[in-house]
Parts: sequence; C-alpha cells; structure tokens
Amino acid sequence: MNTLIYMLAALMCSTFAIRAWTGDKRDPLRRTFMILGSIVGLYFGSFTLYLLPGFEVFDYIHAASGAFLPAACMWFFDRLLRGGATKGPVSARKLWAITPLVVIAYVVIQWLFYRDAPRGSYAEMGLATFVFGGFVITLWRVWVVRQQTENEVDRARIGTLLALMSGAVLVSSIEVLIRNLGEPYAATPLTIVARSMELQGAIPPVGAALTTLFCYFLYQIVEHTRLLDLYEIIARIFTLTSAALVLVIMDGVSVIWVGSFSDYPIHATFQIFLATLLFLGLYEPLKDRIETVSGEWFNRQGRRLELTLREIDRSMVKVISIQSLDAQFVGRLQRSGRAPLVSLYLWNQDDGLYELTLERGQAETPLMRTIAQKPFTDGFSQGPYVRGELDQQVHRRLEGNDEAALRLRNMDAMQADLTVPIMSGDLVLGWLNMRDERWSDGYSNDEVRRLTRTVDRASVVIENIYSFEQVKEQNRLAALGTMAAGLAHEIRNPLAGIKGAAQYLEGEAKPEEVPAFLEVIVNETDRLDTVVSQFLTYARPFQVYAAPSDANALVRRTIDLVRAEGVPEEVTLLTQLAPGLPPITLDPDKLGQMMLNLIQNALHAVGDKGEVLIRTGMSTLTAPPNRGNPAFVVTVRDTGDGIAPENLEKLFIPFFTTKRSGTGLGLAICRRLVEAHGGEIAVQSSIGKGSTFTMRFPLLVPEGDPDETLS
Repeated sequence: MNTLIYMLAALMCSTFAIRAWTGDKRDPLRRTFMILGSIVGLYFGSFTLYLLPGFEVFDYIHAASGAFLPAACMWFFDRLLRGGATKGPVSARKLWAITPLVVIAYVVIQWLFYRDAPRGSYAEMGLATFVFGGFVITLWRVWVVRQQTENEVDRARIGTLLALMSGAVLVSSIEVLIRNLGEPYAATPLTIVARSMELQGAIPPVGAALTTLFCYFLYQIVEHTRLLDLYEIIARIFTLTSAALVLVIMDGVSVIWVGSFSDYPIHATFQIFLATLLFLGLYEPLKDRIETVSGEWFNRQGRRLELTLREIDRSMVKVISIQSLDAQFVGRLQRSGRAPLVSLYLWNQDDGLYELTLERGQAETPLMRTIAQKPFTDGFSQGPYVRGELDQQVHRRLEGNDEAALRLRNMDAMQADLTVPIMSGDLVLGWLNMRDERWSDGYSNDEVRRLTRTVDRASVVIENIYSFEQVKEQNRLAALGTMAAGLAHEIRNPLAGIKGAAQYLEGEAKPEEVPAFLEVIVNETDRLDTVVSQFLTYARPFQVYAAPSDANALVRRTIDLVRAEGVPEEVTLLTQLAPGLPPITLDPDKLGQMMLNLIQNALHAVGDKGEVLIRTGMSTLTAPPNRGNPAFVVTVRDTGDGIAPENLEKLFIPFFTTKRSGTGLGLAICRRLVEAHGGEIAVQSSIGKGSTFTMRFPLLVPEGDPDETLS
C-alpha cells in the first residue's frame, strides 16, 4: 500500500508539471512549476522504486532529488510573488549553487562510510537538516512577503499557501525523522509488503498526500494565473472523499453479504458490480447534497451567494424594465453579503459610451460614470475580468500585460474586483461589477462561473428590454405623430372661426352684428384654451398622491357630482358597490377624475334614454408582471350603441374621438392615470348592446418613482 501511495503521488505531481508546462511554454512561472513538479515526481518515484527489493541505487536518487526541492520551491515563489521573496541573505540562485555541492558530499560520504547502514546515517541526517533548513528559509521569505502585502485578498491566500506548505514540510520531516531513528531491520528475508512497511516507519505516508495536495494547489494557481482560496479546494476534496467512502461502504457490504470472496468469486464480483451500478445511479443527487453540505461547512459566504443566484434565476422572468432589474438582480446581489458594492454599466446608443446605469451599495468615491467601448471591452471574449488574474498577468509580464494594466485602472475607477460581461453574441451590451468584501479572500472559480451563468440569463432579459424599449419608442413616435395631427386639427378649426369673425368685424359690419361675432371669438378662444389645457394635462408629468381611501365613498361622491350637473329623465344611473371593501391605496382626486370621465362618456353614449351601471368589487390583475395579484375593480357599463371594432384599438390614442365636439384626450388621460397607479384599463363593446370600461388597481402602489411609471 505504501508503494502504491508513493507511486500515485509521483504520477500526479509529474502530470501537474507536464500539463502546466504544455499550457504555455513561454510563461516563466509555468516553466518554474514544471521543474518543481518534476523534482517532486522524481522524489516520490525514486522512493517507490527504493521500497522494492534490488533497487538500492534509487535511495541516492531519492535523497538527491529531495535536496533540490527547497531551491526549486524558493525559485517558484520568487516568480509567483513578483520577486518579493528574493529579499534576504539566501536567494534561490545561491541555493541552486550550493545544493549540488551538498548532494555530492552526501553521495560520497554515504557510499564510503554508511553504504550498508540499515537505518539513517549521519550523512542522511545532515542532508535532511539541509533540506529542512532550506524549507524554513523559504517559508520565512514567503511570510515576509505576506506581511508586506497590502491587498487583503492576497494576504489571505498567501497565508493559505504557508499553511499548506508548512503542513507538508512538517509532516514529511517527522516521517523522515522517525524512519531514520527506527530499529535496524533485516532486509533480505522480508517480503515486498513487509519491506515497504519497515522502510516507511511507524507513520503512514501522510506527507506524500499533503505534498501532492500542495502541488495540486500550486498547479491550480498556475492554471488560473491567480492565488486561490482554500475553501473551494477543501470542498471539492470533501465531496470526492465522501463519495468514495459511500462507494467503499456499498462494495464492502456487498462482499460481506456474499461471504468470502475467494469462495464465491463470481457471485462476489457480480454483487460488487450491482452495488457500483446502484452507486452510479445515486451519484448525481448524492453529489449535489454533499456539495451543499460542504459549501455550508467550508464556504458559507459562497453558499449564500449560490442561494441568492438561484433566487435571481427564478425571478428573472418578472423583469421587464431596467428599474425592475435593479430590484431583482443588482439589489439582491448586493444584499447577499458577498458584494458590498454592485454596479451595472450598459451601452448608451445616443452617447456611444457605456454608462453607469444601476448602482447598489456604498462607494468609497464616486464611480466613473461613462467608459469608452474600446479597449476595455476587447478582452470580454475571453471571459470575466478577475482582479487577481489581471494583477498576476501584469506582474508576471505575460502576453497582454499592457492591456491588463489598462483594465485594472478602469476597474479601480469603478471600484470593481470582478467584472462579468453582458454579451449578446459578439455584441457587448454592458457588464456587471462586483467589489469583494474586505474579510473575503476573493471570488472562487465556482463563484465566478456561477455568476457568469446568471449574467448570461440577465443578458437575454436586457436584450429583450432593449427590443421592448425600441418598440415603445416607435409606438411613442407614432403616437406623437397622431397627437400632432390631432392637435393641429383641433387648433385649426377654432383659429379659422376666430379669423373669419375678425375679418368680418374688420370690414363693414353692422353695429347690431358685432356682439354676435365677438361671442364667436370668445367661444372659439375658450375652445382653444380647453384643447391646450387637456393636452398639457396629458403631456406633463404628474404626481400620484396615494393614500388609503374608501373607494365606495369616492364613487358615490362622483355619482352625486354627475347628478348635480343634470341627467336626462329617461337615463338611469345604477350602482352595485361591493360591501366590506378594505381601504384601497390610491389617489382619491385622480380616481374621481377617472370616474367622472368614464361616466360622462357613458351618458353621452346612451343619449336621452338608457342605463349606466357603476360597479365595484375585488378581482385580480391580468397583465404581466403582476398577473394574478389581488386588485380593486371599477366598471362603468352603458347600454348605448357600442363602439365599432375598428375603433376599439384607437380609443386611448390622444385626439382620437368619434364625438363632434370632443378633443379625444379624455380616455388617454384616464389611461395614464390608471397606469400611474400600477393598474390597467380595458374596454369591451358590442354594436347595439353598449360598452363596458373596466379599471383594475393593485391593492398597494408599486415601489419607485411614479413619474418613471408614466414614461
């Protein structure tokens, strides 16, 4: 078993070294890690062969490769930590120069004087002291760099490096010490298994496992061009270990159930096959559950972010505007406790720049408001910008380090530690910025990957919002054209009357005709004033002063006002007001204005004979995103001639009217008032049977600026 463990450690460390080097042979850090990983692989591989009988020469190779480990490790940290570890009396270059001399001295002394020693010799103890001292110097130099690092994230991650390396060095040193101080043994009569156990000593090869974990950690740093956090790696190891333990238990129970494997090999093999098959079927849900538990244990902050992102994914279907994106997306991210500052930059077509659109959290200084498209967005095709990765790219002078430095300056101006692009194909719609918490050691790879998936979903929503806004803009321009034509028509007729009356008075008008023509001028001027006043009422922003109100009382007050103005004798005003309605939050004056307009239209539709019914009650909203939410409903139904189907869609367009004296602004104003309350208005009509106008108001006014609702 010891031989197998050392062999696996050698294979894994060598594989890490080769994969890192082939990733980018021009990267100095990768070349340095390739050398370090190869030496570690040679160290464990030679010890594997030494544990086998007849390969005594590999004991010298094992000792010599171990002697070079401190120099290789110090050299790697010099490259990784941007040269900060080179300060001190002993440098990696000096250690590289001294080590060959130490190795030669060890080989000569060991061969001449301690060749047949069954346990550790003075030469081996001296070499071990040299190696241990080299590692102590390396750890001390890394600790000095950590103390001098101002970035809290890098300080935490360098601390993780120190902890892993210290553990591997300490445990391995204890193993070597106990192995060399053990009792002598007779090597010849021992079997391979017994020999490996004797040479290993009393402590199992825990140092090999820790050293392999440390190499994997360094390999991940090299691959991701940044220092990594320990929580993610521990969580993954915990997940794999737990799954392997479950598999071992299931297979063990299968063997025990059958009995002796040697007595029933076919039955036992088939039983293990079925148990393994069952495990594979349960692996995915089991893996999800284990990852959940490990996340809660080892990375609680990341787990909270994951839960927040799931909530965002579910609520994204409700987002239909930039304002709702603020609450459902940016606001939730900031409240997750993982990012004290979240900002969203989106493309502004009018200015040709990316503009700060949404911001949640407390910025230390005002954020940069606008950023040019290039060169900041050029690297988005490669994925998100992570501060640690860009920082390593700059200081390691990798390819593209100038562009990375420029991106870092822009991220500094936006106070961002992570920038995730919002893409639509190859088009950059914008990006999401997140600043890291001071207590955190940065965003893990899983967190970045999970954020990217959610931002990809948000990009579809933003693209739909842009498309919807373009449709709204087209409809707005079309409505403006219709309004302009209607307004011109409404103004032209009174002006023509005023001009005609003035021209007549300018001529030879008889004295008794002057009062009549002056009355025409006054009436037409009043008509102009009405048109302009209604137009301004429709066009200008207005404030909704919502308060809990008795809706039935407001409806009764409006009906009393209509009766006071006069209703034809053969026209009946009926009411069906639902009893026990709760207080409704709305603007009482605005509701009265809407009711008055609808009732007057209904009276005009029935003429001198008919019926108008006003009804109140409770129902639900029918339009997204609030479909199904409870609502207060008011309906006004008349028994008039009805509205032609081709005119139904035009009713709420300004200046559209079927009346001879109407301005066509009443229903348009009514619709704006309803929408300002977050409600909706609809009409149903049949020729010869009458029309029904229905207004639905939510029980609570939605959050936000009412003027934004009206835009």
